[in-house]
Amino acid sequence: MLAAVLLAVLVGACGGGGSHRAVLDGSPRFPDREGVVTDVTLSSLTLNGRDHFSIDRDLQCFSTYTLESVPLLGRKNQYVQLGVKGKKVTWLASFAAVVHLPNEPPVVFYNGKLLRIDGEHRAIFRDGSVLRLAPGITAPKGADVVRAEIDPATQRVRALVAG
Repeated sequence: MLAAVLLAVLVGACGGGGSHRAVLDGSPRFPDREGVVTDVTLSSLTLNGRDHFSIDRDLQCFSTYTLESVPLLGRKNQYVQLGVKGKKVTWLASFAAVVHLPNEPPVVFYNGKLLRIDGEHRAIFRDGSVLRLAPGITAPKGADVVRAEIDPATQRVRALVAG
């Protein structure tokens, strides 16, 4: 009996050998990696110009806004969050292109309904997006819809602005 319980706990903790899937019901999605897709094919992806991954055959590739499927090959130069199992991308949430404004550092804009900021300084949104905040960033008072300004170099939100 004890062996069966121990085995059930171990299988559950290891995911039971199943895939690392995103639940697309608005539940928080905590990414394993994030950044800018600098190269992509149907079989591989390069993130931030240096981290190389293969693509899982059952990849979930979706818009973080609508949770609808989007084409993988269209993600080049896009800011994304990844679910990774080993060196395989199992899910990809697409945010937006990096914006290069004159005399400003690059930025990615994301608009969403903010649910809360958790104890680990992460902003959690209604669509399930989870963004890490730079030190000192807080939510604007009284705003539930906010614009997050993401620094693609640090993968941190550098401003939350009432939207």
